[in-house]
Amino acid sequence: MVKKIKIPILFLFLFPLIALLNSCDLLLGAEPDTSPQGILKSLWEDFNNIYAYLDIRMSHNLSYNDWYDVYHNNQNGYARKVWASMSDDSLFSVCESMLKQLNDPHVVLHKPGDIGFSYTPGSREYASASNIEELLLNRGKTQYYNFLYGLFKDEPNIGYINIFDFVENGEGSENNNWGKAIDNIINELADTKAIVLDIRGNRGGHIYVLEYIAARFASEKKEYLKSSMKKGPNRNDYDSPITHINIPSHTNYTKPVILLTNMNTVSAAERFTLALRTQKHVTHTGTPTRGALSIRVERSMVNGWIYSISPEKITDMNGKIYEGIGISPNDEYIVEYGTNDAQIKKAVELAVNFSE
Repeated sequence: MVKKIKIPILFLFLFPLIALLNSCDLLLGAEPDTSPQGILKSLWEDFNNIYAYLDIRMSHNLSYNDWYDVYHNNQNGYARKVWASMSDDSLFSVCESMLKQLNDPHVVLHKPGDIGFSYTPGSREYASASNIEELLLNRGKTQYYNFLYGLFKDEPNIGYINIFDFVENGEGSENNNWGKAIDNIINELADTKAIVLDIRGNRGGHIYVLEYIAARFASEKKEYLKSSMKKGPNRNDYDSPITHINIPSHTNYTKPVILLTNMNTVSAAERFTLALRTQKHVTHTGTPTRGALSIRVERSMVNGWIYSISPEKITDMNGKIYEGIGISPNDEYIVEYGTNDAQIKKAVELAVNFSE
């Protein structure tokens, strides 16, 4: 992460957390317990040892007291929901249901060959690109991958940029550098008085892409988050924190920026939000983000199924954790989606006011 490795923030396949495995017998050659009971227990133990946010996630659970209770509860613990002769499909459903108790969009279970990962939307509110295009001169521009941008018809001095995600796609995509198109976009919008930067529905992606783009909206060098990887089975077993810094680039936009988020702003997009909130010329509006900031690690179960897990603790520079609650605008800038996208209208209003 420190070296901005060209791998997705959402996807680190089989990350080497072997030291955290309970199944030390695997390293010594003993056969793992692949009975339904053994498979479920192994999955529960992995999360008990590796998952970074058990206490936070379980504090919002209405059915169980904590992660221990999820498995061991005398009445409805998941250990009581498996039996020796159950089918694979039934066992899969039990395992999946147990993981859903965490309510973490980064936690997904799948079988080899199946589609591995998809977000469950945080809300039903989607910013419609076609509706936004109606607000832009000539319906805006989309010639650069993952961007919609332009000027507002009614406020041609106000620019608009929508970043769909921070994901590089395809073979060797790390060399495509689509994120660098932001330099061209900023140059095109250089004469505007303010910009609305819309990351509603942004599902995250690569750290090196988000940091490249965030640097274009930085007026001063600012530390913006600390990350620590889980390194042992105890609740406070973490590596020393790594500090992430937003550093201004040579192509900057430092006039007023209105950052627009919602509950479908997830993962790397939330880190991007933290990076921009350190800048004095940036105002955050909309609704809180999803609250899932860890990297996403994929690991194999003893029977070959694959699950993803969140092993990283993320805080802002004051030590605040946003997992499960999201990053919220200040109260005076919280705006629900409402009718005809009230959020974009508020963002334009703020852009006009702050640019006067």
